[in-house]
Amino acid sequence: MDPVHAIANLKARYCAAADSAPDDEAGARAAMAEIFTADASGDYGFGPLNGAGALAEYLCTAIAGNSEWLLHMLHSPWIEIDGETAVGRWTVLVHLKRHESGAIDVVRGRYTDRFRWVDGAWRISEIGFSRRE
Repeated sequence: MDPVHAIANLKARYCAAADSAPDDEAGARAAMAEIFTADASGDYGFGPLNGAGALAEYLCTAIAGNSEWLLHMLHSPWIEIDGETAVGRWTVLVHLKRHESGAIDVVRGRYTDRFRWVDGAWRISEIGFSRRE
């Protein structure tokens, strides 16, 4: 598979793993271990996170842990390959249902991610999300 499609599929797998977390936290964590590099870092707008485990923990507790369900929808991919590294940008809409209030919210934003070719596969090495209101 060409690198652009492989990275787009990887990002889709990330969204599917995040969406599965409210119902299958163990499965989401296992998927995230295959999606991120071990030394991955990220920021979802609430401060830096370091390591694949910290990113999976944040997604499964702070985001999915407060939601009955999540539905990520990616738009407008822009992927630039540079050898064994890449940058990808997406617009994202996330629909979710809150546990406490039952409210259905829509989160809008942009991802800017960095990717690295590791052991024969693309992985997310840095994830960044900026919310748009």
